[in-house]
Amino acid sequence: MLVKNLTGQSEYYTSNVWHVCGIYHSLSDIVTLIDVGRDPTIIGPLETTKCGLGKRPVEQVILTHSHFDHAGLLPRIRERFHPKVYAHPRSRSDGIIPLSDRQEIQIGEQTCMAVHTPGHSDDSICILCEEEHLLFSGDAPMRIYSNDGEFPSQFLDAYELFVSAGVKTIYPGHGEQVTQNVPHLMEESLRNIRRSRIV
Repeated sequence: MLVKNLTGQSEYYTSNVWHVCGIYHSLSDIVTLIDVGRDPTIIGPLETTKCGLGKRPVEQVILTHSHFDHAGLLPRIRERFHPKVYAHPRSRSDGIIPLSDRQEIQIGEQTCMAVHTPGHSDDSICILCEEEHLLFSGDAPMRIYSNDGEFPSQFLDAYELFVSAGVKTIYPGHGEQVTQNVPHLMEESLRNIRRSRIV
């Protein structure tokens, strides 16, 4: 899959908006936005984005959670591109298609998995793409530096899944993508989560 951050230079307070195309621009690919942010200046570049002959610039949206910096632009994106919109069933965004824990969903040319990661919010999900060992993490914490926190048991289960999947690249909700020493980072974090209080 081809992944591009549409808000890397944004002047707004916004989440990252990850635009995903299939690598070969096939008709069967599903062009996806992971989060929509709140920066309206992404609409112009989206309108000129090409992901293959006959493909719309946005065919589906997946919200990692419903906080305004991740979902604020959704009405404009819907009005302009008419995508399907997926989110966790507890999402506060209207008109979503529920995406259950461990449910598979196609993104670009890959079959990926939605993983419920409660903690930051009740409706937080990450998107795990095992074939390419990458993770769209939203605002779920990936770097756990100490063992003095509290974590829901379901977050521990999710994090164990990410480690066992051998994630090598993390596309977070804010900041740059993480590619250096990701397996080591996640193994250390998992040890700290296990030593923390699980609620």
